[in-house]
Amino acid sequence: MTDQPPTGVTVVACPWCHGSGQDTNYYDSPDRECDSCGGVGKRRAQLVLTVVNIDTGAIASANVLPGGTTATPTDAGPFWCLDLAPVLVGLARQVAAVDLYDPEIPGQPVLAPWVQLARRWQPDLPADQRHALESEAIAAEAYDPWRIWLGRSTPELPTDPAHRLATLCELAELLCLDLVVEALRSSLAPDSGLFHWDIRFELPGSPTTASVGRYDSFTDAATWIDVARASYALVDRSRHAPAHYVTPRPASRITHRPPPVDPDQLERRIVADCLAALLTDVPAPGAQAIWRNGRWWHTTLRADSDSGAGAGPGGRLVRTWQPPPPTWQGPPIPYRPCPDCAHWPSWEHCDCARINGCATCGGTHRIYHGATVTIAVGRRQVRHLNWPPHSGTPPTPPPRIGYHPGGKPIHQLPPEYQLTHQLTALGLDPTELTTLDGLTMHLRDHELLHGYATVPRTGSDPVTAYLENVTNGHPGGRILLHATPPKVPPLATVVKMAYALGLALVVSVADHRRNDGIPYQIQGLRWGVRFAPPDTTSPLGRWYPGAYEPSLPKAIAQALEYVRNASNTIVPTDPTTPIPAPTNVDDGTGDTGGDPVDPVPTLTAIATHHPGTVVTIVLSPQRYDVHLPDGPHHTTVVATAATLTEAAAEVMADV
Repeated sequence: MTDQPPTGVTVVACPWCHGSGQDTNYYDSPDRECDSCGGVGKRRAQLVLTVVNIDTGAIASANVLPGGTTATPTDAGPFWCLDLAPVLVGLARQVAAVDLYDPEIPGQPVLAPWVQLARRWQPDLPADQRHALESEAIAAEAYDPWRIWLGRSTPELPTDPAHRLATLCELAELLCLDLVVEALRSSLAPDSGLFHWDIRFELPGSPTTASVGRYDSFTDAATWIDVARASYALVDRSRHAPAHYVTPRPASRITHRPPPVDPDQLERRIVADCLAALLTDVPAPGAQAIWRNGRWWHTTLRADSDSGAGAGPGGRLVRTWQPPPPTWQGPPIPYRPCPDCAHWPSWEHCDCARINGCATCGGTHRIYHGATVTIAVGRRQVRHLNWPPHSGTPPTPPPRIGYHPGGKPIHQLPPEYQLTHQLTALGLDPTELTTLDGLTMHLRDHELLHGYATVPRTGSDPVTAYLENVTNGHPGGRILLHATPPKVPPLATVVKMAYALGLALVVSVADHRRNDGIPYQIQGLRWGVRFAPPDTTSPLGRWYPGAYEPSLPKAIAQALEYVRNASNTIVPTDPTTPIPAPTNVDDGTGDTGGDPVDPVPTLTAIATHHPGTVVTIVLSPQRYDVHLPDGPHHTTVVATAATLTEAAAEVMADV
């Protein structure tokens, strides 16, 4: 039953501090302010759910108030709840969005809020009593009062799990990787038949990860997995993988359409492997299906007796048996042990795994003398480049083009070592170069793009120095890359999205194009984008994005990931003030209005008039502020105007 909700916002005592405003759980500091209510002692009984279609900028929101949502019975005896999943589905339908995700935990299934009502709540109670109980339940859930989900107009991969898995199998073949489907028993209830599932890419021979699967069911894993999620932390998982060159199968032997996959049969086989192992003396903690050489290979997992680790949380697991080597596996890539890691008795005890890799090897424990570069071009084209070391007498050294400040010479290798030429030939933008798993800490982009080699000492071979450098932090000597820009909306759509959410957008841009061709200098345009509160002004503080990204799409992708940092700050601190529920969708037409004028040309023009300087512009519905650096950590406002064009004219008139 749905009643007319009470007028205005209902305020109840904070369920955490019971209205005292103090967190009494801290015995050493009894006067500590309650984090849940900010020391006010009260919480509003309101939730705001917002869905954003980032492709169109369409936004729809729903207010969850006492008496405004139909209560439904639960499976837990006499309890009732407010199931908000239908509300979320309705919002997604309004903005025509699919593949919803929480920007704070992308890649995880969407968990719609579920408000548990008190046992006393019954549908036959008077309306005022029901509203009072619902107020308490909503306020208890309002520790995160404004929740935002992002979605796309079309799914990145087919929504059908069978087609999605088949697409990943095809891509694994092209990338010369394994696709692993894994089920691990729940450590909390190992005999319950509950499993945690994961689907991921791996380098063949990688040790089994000790982490728990990211999904609670096979259906969730097969529905939500995509290329980025399957590649996530690929480097970290493959630190001890064997190193081999790649000799991919001829294109004539690779199918041009995804192989057929039966998800139900695959799930049943993996679960059956675990259950069958229960009939033995040693329970199996999990099982895997590995896509390799065009077919599935199945194996159970067991505790590694050699390491002395158990099968519990954090214990090391190994496969019962290994599938045959991949047909594309070429000769071994030569390497030598890292001199800064070799003194450890075993790799598991090396600090490299805990401090993001030592500077010498990047955590791989090896210094590679060869490399295989894999460049993914969409889902149907991949290019592999094998770079072996020189054999015999080294050829004539490549030309020396400069020196580092410390005196080390810089050489530029031939075009076959410069990925700029490879990417341009493939029709890709070199500024979009990134690793397949998205973690770029060890990506030597200057060296890879331009073939720069720093010789550590006189007489050293530049090619050897280059290979040792670019493979730093890349297990197995495999440098897995792609140069496809993130699928993000244009900046004009992001501006419209910010305004509709009641936020401002802060954009930083720096023009370093005068450095083009100078080794190890920042080159081209650099960008930074961040959502911010609408009243953001100097000093920018935490809302200063800086200009670090080599492409605007990368900067926009980062801004979308952290949108809730800004939205959380504009939630009213006074619990008697309701939270606005933003929307820019007309229920009758679905029209969100046109996008504002593209600001990129004007922003670029401002940066061009201040070469080498980070120019920051705060775009808000009321005004446009232009900031220039004022020292290493501060900015100062140099222009304020009602339009971006007027602000740009004011700034460029002073140059």
